[in-house]
Amino acid sequence: MRTAMLVLSVCAATAADAQTFAQRWDELWARRETADAQNELARMAKAELARNPDSFEGNWRRAALLVWQADGMADGSELKAQFGKLAWEAGDKAVAAKPGDVRGHYFSGTGIGLYSEGVGILKALSQGLEGKFRDRIQTALKLDKDFLDGAPQSVWGRYFFKLPWPKRNVGESIKVLSAAVEEHPGNLRAKLYLADALADDGKGAEAKKIAQQIVDAPLQGDVPEQKRMKDLARKWLQNH
Repeated sequence: MRTAMLVLSVCAATAADAQTFAQRWDELWARRETADAQNELARMAKAELARNPDSFEGNWRRAALLVWQADGMADGSELKAQFGKLAWEAGDKAVAAKPGDVRGHYFSGTGIGLYSEGVGILKALSQGLEGKFRDRIQTALKLDKDFLDGAPQSVWGRYFFKLPWPKRNVGESIKVLSAAVEEHPGNLRAKLYLADALADDGKGAEAKKIAQQIVDAPLQGDVPEQKRMKDLARKWLQNH
């Protein structure tokens, strides 16, 4: 009886610790545009992985943070490649721990994409990364294409736009991103990616209209993400 009670007590304490960890993470995540929040999130992920290197929670959350940080870095930078690679690796560890969960596949695939932008798309293709990226993102699409308000769809649509000729397919990018925007009208990243593709396809007026919609949209949902997209949309309008 005592042994059973002890086991139940330990399980309850572990569940409470996990809940506290997730709650604290979510609180910090909501203000992750600040360096202080990012540093605390990194510390939390490190502590969780020191306790259990194979932790699904620790690995997918670390991958998510690294993706956020790499996404804010300039293309062609060594640091972007470094952070993208770390996100890719952490995402793969999350997949190993819980292969049926979209989060590991999505953040691993996105990490590969960011690593590719860091080292250069042509170099990434020469390293055989296209297949690795496609496998992870397509799995994420099959598991939950609506994850994070259609994030897998946004990344998939962007993929066709970022590829170099002759692999590049702007028409397919527009098709995928248009569907993503229709299903997820609050996804400002999908809208900005769509504006990019439309402008490249000679539909500049339509693209500018969408970019302006991003700037004018009220902040809601994932505020740090929306702020980042609004800043990028303003810069986009200045350059088009």
